[in-house]
Amino acid sequence: MWLSIHNMSLNTENSSNNVKYEFKILYALGIIFIVMGHCHGGGVSFFNEFFPFYSFHVALFVFTSGYFYKKENELRIKNFILSKTKKLIVPLYLWNIFYAIVIQILKNFDFFPSIKVNIETLLVEPIINGHQFLLNLGGWFVIPLYIVHIINILARTICFKFNIKVNEFIYFVICLFLGFAGILLSSKGFNKEWFLLLDRILYFLPFYSLGILYKKYEKYDNLNNLLYFGLIFFISLIIIYKIGYMPYVTPSWAKFHTNNVFQPFFIGFIGISFWLRISKILCPAIGKSKYINIIADNTYTIMINHLLAFKIVDTVFFLLHKYTNICAGFRVSYYKLAWNYCYLPHGKTQFLIIYVIFGIIFSIFLKKFILKITTYFTTIK
Repeated sequence: MWLSIHNMSLNTENSSNNVKYEFKILYALGIIFIVMGHCHGGGVSFFNEFFPFYSFHVALFVFTSGYFYKKENELRIKNFILSKTKKLIVPLYLWNIFYAIVIQILKNFDFFPSIKVNIETLLVEPIINGHQFLLNLGGWFVIPLYIVHIINILARTICFKFNIKVNEFIYFVICLFLGFAGILLSSKGFNKEWFLLLDRILYFLPFYSLGILYKKYEKYDNLNNLLYFGLIFFISLIIIYKIGYMPYVTPSWAKFHTNNVFQPFFIGFIGISFWLRISKILCPAIGKSKYINIIADNTYTIMINHLLAFKIVDTVFFLLHKYTNICAGFRVSYYKLAWNYCYLPHGKTQFLIIYVIFGIIFSIFLKKFILKITTYFTTIK
């Protein structure tokens, strides 16, 4: 069963002969931004002042999932659903079992005393909110993304059955209005329990359909770089002037921090547009880099496991604090209770880069380690 994890990434490309290397870079950047976002910015700006990570980084993966949607899937809908179940749902629950064991062990050392390991947190909570064991909370997005995949192919299959030709622009507009409904529901306080799942799905739909729309008209994305970036920064500055800062969203809890239904999507579109063009510019130089491709092909394991890596880095700082005169100011209570506690030597945010780098390396190593163990036991006769 664990083998389901090892073939999984958020990358939905199916053909090694037709690799979109600019999207490899985009995947790598996207997961790095998520890791950085979970450790208070990661100590590096990356244009965060103009395009806050939380305004687009999860939406970026939904956009790319839509981009790699294939129309021929509508001819084999059962296979498509089974494939997505195997690639998304099965690994999610296997990792959830793994983290239930990890949390149960940590609770013996006074970590996360309020977390419970039971049938609900094992089976139900991954669907409702995905924060059940904290250290694997990055997996909250899997269920809504899976459902968006299903909604999309069902809608298109129904249209096919009734000989209705799907106009991608109209489809995107419909999804956008559904996204607006999600923002309205959240602003009215309907973002708890099952409404939380609904709001997440509605937020994802416009980005998924935008990916499909963009792929159809990608050939027209040829505006001069100077004009392209000039326009994006001009729009960003107008928003900053009007609001006082660049807005962000918290889709994990369906908190969009605004009553303006268009704002969460507009700022998400801007962030994706900026980094998509950056990825295309960088593609000739680093698109085939093995390091970029390793990160891009391991986005799922990085998303799920980087917080455990953070806790390991914290543990090193804790031991230095406990047994030496180094790391003064380390807060033991935060270390044991907070999922995102990061110690900063001398209060310098630059040290956050340690968490980012180790979070990525450890997550990839953990996946490869489990693969070797399972391969060993499955080959024993």
